[in-house]
Amino acid sequence: MPTTQDILQFHFSPTTFQQSAQKIIPINLTSLNDHRIDKLQKIIEEVGAASFSFSGDNLIPQVFRKFKNSINTNFDRRELRTLSYSLNYSEQNLSIIFHNENELKYALTLLDANWRDSFLVGLIDCFLRNWETKYTKSLEQIEQFILNKLENYSGNRGTLISLKKNKRYFNTKNGDLVLGDTIAKLNKPIQEATKVLSVPESWWTYNYFSKVIVTYYERIKSNISAEIDNLNEVIIKHNNYITNKRLISKIIIQANKPDFITLQYQIKKIAFAQIGDPNNISNWNTFDNATEIERKEIIQARNILNEWITQQFINVFFKVCINDDRRKKFWLRFASKISSFKVYGPLHTQNILKRDERIAELVESRFETVTSKRDVSAFILYIGDYMLIEFSNEGYAFYAYKITSPYRPSLDFKLNSVDDLRNASMPMAIHSDNYYDYFNDEGRLTHRDGNQIWETKFNSWMNKKVLGGTVMKTNSPMEVSAKESIVENSNEQWETSSNYWSTIELPGYTYSKKKDAWYKNKL
Repeated sequence: MPTTQDILQFHFSPTTFQQSAQKIIPINLTSLNDHRIDKLQKIIEEVGAASFSFSGDNLIPQVFRKFKNSINTNFDRRELRTLSYSLNYSEQNLSIIFHNENELKYALTLLDANWRDSFLVGLIDCFLRNWETKYTKSLEQIEQFILNKLENYSGNRGTLISLKKNKRYFNTKNGDLVLGDTIAKLNKPIQEATKVLSVPESWWTYNYFSKVIVTYYERIKSNISAEIDNLNEVIIKHNNYITNKRLISKIIIQANKPDFITLQYQIKKIAFAQIGDPNNISNWNTFDNATEIERKEIIQARNILNEWITQQFINVFFKVCINDDRRKKFWLRFASKISSFKVYGPLHTQNILKRDERIAELVESRFETVTSKRDVSAFILYIGDYMLIEFSNEGYAFYAYKITSPYRPSLDFKLNSVDDLRNASMPMAIHSDNYYDYFNDEGRLTHRDGNQIWETKFNSWMNKKVLGGTVMKTNSPMEVSAKESIVENSNEQWETSSNYWSTIELPGYTYSKKKDAWYKNKL
């Protein structure tokens, strides 16, 4: 009995037929169609952009003066359109129209009385430029005017139809936040924000887009490692110092975790390029109208960035200038407390440090050369009211000066050598008898181990003097702490019959989870 295929004379494989159907349109024709679709899209975009073009920039000063000097003067249609672009203009002693609530009200009344839909573009331009202005009454005026005009628009101009559909993004309460959130949810790149809003790409630098960008970041920050390059490109193109401080501060705070240790170097470079060295406080001043949260985030981010930089310098100094891992580990514990630092040394040491990519760009502003060519450098750390100095010579003691001390070396002039920072008449910061440790406000400490390792002595003095720990008060000008063999000594180290104990990790010590401390067996 003949089959259906025999009757229809379909003597071919169904699979082959299906594959042939997929190739029925030649590849060259498909490519040609794609090319023409792209061309049409560009034409559409150019037509839309033409709606925002304004060729009367040269008329703005003339129309602005006319408005300022003769309030009751009549304006023709061209002048009125120019006036819609003049609301942000100022010259000599004549203030910006937008900044004067009454003048803005009159300008909007003039435009309304002679209304043309083309006036909307200039008004929206002014609106988005001044999105976060301190002139809130003016912003409310122009917002309501624009939203009313968009709501009542019934024409067929594609650009204005799109703006009408997007009017929720023009709500000053949260329109920018909604746009940033929408772009993230649509999985679109943030660079398409102007396209989504239906405004020219050249408006990307306007204040309106600041929180659009920040909101977008909040939605995608879980993928910050992959997004950091794109976000850097975004803020470079946006070119707004307020956005830089808002966004970079948030990124720094997010990245201040061990998981992002490899990303911190890149973030540091971005922060330096877009905000500046945190060592210069003026670079990181908060901006006008910043919220309390934004102020706190900027301060926190600057402190974190300073800590990262300090950690890098400590790592390099105690590896390159003096290879001392114990000193490096000790001072890394205090990195978050160090407000600023400076390295002093010979020119050739400065050049060596510049070759280390971790700190290369930081050396110039944080290294002062001395006249001497002797290979000894000094690392000056500032914590609270103290100037603390470590040297790259193993035999040199650590020095601690109070900022207000008459013994503190002057840094107002170029030093002959780092020896100018030493003072042999300074007492030891800690000296002991058989019963007590005596703590001076300032002085010297050596890095030699004795009954205690030097880290314990340093830590005790730092906690009591520099960090303001509680100590026993006496009638003596020095403060003392009792030495006891079975109780805790200076809240850091003690001993029992079989072990030495410490509340901080020390070389050769083992951690005890039960006592939450480190111990070492007595020999």
